[in-house]
Amino acid sequence: MTDEPKVKGVAFRSVYVSLGKLRGEPLQKLSLDEMCEPLRAGMRYGSIVSTGWYPIAWYKDLFQAIRRASGEGKELIHQIGRQCTRDDMSGIYKVIAALISPSTLFSLGQRVFANYYSVGRVQVLESRRGFTHARWSGCSGFDENMWTEVIGSCEQLLEIGGASHVRQRIIAGGGDDDDHLELTAHWS
Repeated sequence: MTDEPKVKGVAFRSVYVSLGKLRGEPLQKLSLDEMCEPLRAGMRYGSIVSTGWYPIAWYKDLFQAIRRASGEGKELIHQIGRQCTRDDMSGIYKVIAALISPSTLFSLGQRVFANYYSVGRVQVLESRRGFTHARWSGCSGFDENMWTEVIGSCEQLLEIGGASHVRQRIIAGGGDDDDHLELTAHWS
């Protein structure tokens, strides 16, 4: 593997399926036309496999293509992050998630992060009932769309764990070319 940051193929596939669930197949097809050629071919012909690792530039292009095709802003990316997490946490995982606290479930997310991205780490700085504070660092190549997906995913993960009225606040980072994000979440 080169030093270039990579994203696991399952993430590409999850985002594309989530887009279809949220906005329908016509928008999925339109977004294909907006993708760079290698990504478009990989998505169209199924050569992006769940267990493979692909350039982070392609993942960023996936979100940019979705936004261009839809004409929507980052709220759609937030919704996609939520939908991906809902789908990932279905079945037996949802039952298990309901048995543990939102804070505990959120802290398990740090282990999952490394399964999707070849760079970066997550550290939960503080966690208590109704509150968590986390920092992502070393995430070279991330952009605002990717951070927005992460934030949407975190929100959904907390809700799956039983949190309601989740409010998140970016403390630092989370923008284009930021390799870090510091985020707090409050819930009841």
